[in-house]
Amino acid sequence: MENTSRLRKHALPDCNLENDLGLQERELMMQITGSQERLDYPTEKLKLSNGCEVEVYLIPDEDKQKVLDSLYPFNDQPSLDEERIDLHTGRTFKVREFIVTREGNGNFLVTPYYAEKGGTVLDWVAPDNDGSGKNLKESPVISVGIVRK
Repeated sequence: MENTSRLRKHALPDCNLENDLGLQERELMMQITGSQERLDYPTEKLKLSNGCEVEVYLIPDEDKQKVLDSLYPFNDQPSLDEERIDLHTGRTFKVREFIVTREGNGNFLVTPYYAEKGGTVLDWVAPDNDGSGKNLKESPVISVGIVRK
């Protein structure tokens, strides 16, 4: 019950509920992080594949590490040069290509393909050694690390 009321308190903006990209992940992230202050960067609008628009922070390259350090919610924080796979698209990206959106009362660390399918930091998975992603399909459980307190 407490989690439900917390989500209401930190409500995310409504959009197209039949096709709301990453809604469950963003709700979970709001439970983990709670309400957050806006970052001190300008924003621009990003149109998502479902027709919604979100704000995206324009973060200079020299500030990427500082932003990653402040927003990454797990103990297994990757370096900016590591690769990750976006589980929603199956595409690989360098961590430094992350995007931060401002939605409702939250700042969301998302993949560079967020506009297509809604991949948040919860969907960042390290590729296997050969980069094929085969092990992702074979594994029934993917660990995202331990949440920082």
